[in-house]
Amino acid sequence: MKFTDYVVTEIAGTSVDPLGYLKPSGVVSSKVFRQFTVLSNHPAYQGFLAFAFLYLDGRSIAPSKRDFARRVRDLEILWGVLNVRARESVVNVTKFEPLANLDSVRLSQVRQRPALYARLNYGVLGHYASPSTLWKILEPGATGLTSQGIQLATAWRSRQGSDFAHLVDQWLNDDDLFAIDDLETWQTRYRLSAEPEHTEKKIWQLLIEEFCAKDPIIAPLWEKPVPQEILALSTVEDTYPAFFPALLTHYAGSHELCRRIDRCNRFERLSGLVQFVFEWEYVRRLDEIRFKGLTQGNLPAVVTSEIVIAAKNLLPEPDEKEFWCLPATLAGISDHETMAEAILAHHTRHQRSKGASPFISGDSIAVQERVRTMEFVNFFDKMVSDTTKLVDAVQWRYHRNWHFGRAHEWQRYAGVA
Repeated sequence: MKFTDYVVTEIAGTSVDPLGYLKPSGVVSSKVFRQFTVLSNHPAYQGFLAFAFLYLDGRSIAPSKRDFARRVRDLEILWGVLNVRARESVVNVTKFEPLANLDSVRLSQVRQRPALYARLNYGVLGHYASPSTLWKILEPGATGLTSQGIQLATAWRSRQGSDFAHLVDQWLNDDDLFAIDDLETWQTRYRLSAEPEHTEKKIWQLLIEEFCAKDPIIAPLWEKPVPQEILALSTVEDTYPAFFPALLTHYAGSHELCRRIDRCNRFERLSGLVQFVFEWEYVRRLDEIRFKGLTQGNLPAVVTSEIVIAAKNLLPEPDEKEFWCLPATLAGISDHETMAEAILAHHTRHQRSKGASPFISGDSIAVQERVRTMEFVNFFDKMVSDTTKLVDAVQWRYHRNWHFGRAHEWQRYAGVA
């Protein structure tokens, strides 16, 4: 089975990837954590997915079969409802919440709700098939389980003497889920945040070791986990400027890895500054702002200078294509008006390339409600009042998830952090 590739956008305000950052940020991120996407939230999903592959294989439902994704969704609904009742938020939680509040629920009733089976690529299979392939849990193309995947599936199904396959048997037999004895125990043992058994932890340790052996450059990320005190720096605006320097200190000596981590920082600085100018251009064209104008001070000159510096620090590498013409263009511009025109031209090309309308047309807004106006104006006024804070403040405002926190979750789950 080849599951359709999926793309997930990161959001700045209500502007969904208006400048085409998603692909280039993915290129930069993949050189540090290529096994994660913006939806990789917890390793238990991969254990569940491995179990689903193994269980369905035992019923002769192979990944190559047309209804395989629907049968995975059958199992995902069961696991999802258990999680909702255990007050855990999982993928598709809004679909599962109404089921959790019913007096009874059976698979035959669930299958009569088309919404539960809509967008089969938006769920555990769609979100985790590709990462599971990178972890060597699934075979290439998600055609089946690897030997490690079989071990993970077997380990995940067993929690404190419970066997999840027994619950699934009853579910597929159309038993009323809420009438099953001791359902609270199933909820507790198989909720997303439940502590894995020792066997499952050991399998994850093996997966991590094998991943590191095949990519020694990134191995220090797993062999020398980021301390919690460094991760904490990334969660607060006041300490965020110290986050990347602390990472570089922690991994000092791993020169290529540090170069890649530093590139994440450089990408974030440039993309944040460019996003700031784009939203500035959008907001100043709004009727409620246009008539009274924005007090700019010397901000245009400061922003232009900082973008030139950031662009020169982020010229493209040989394997980079998307977005990368923009840094070279911006690095050679010295005035704010030309800078803004170049950014808007880039936005227009990006939108049209994906068949969408540009948000701005000349001096007018073409697509409404793409920026939270007053939130941006308040931020803008703060930048005008103190331009020395511009770069750090803008980087925090538009910061991206580089997966260091997610890696820590995997390491904690595996018992190595």
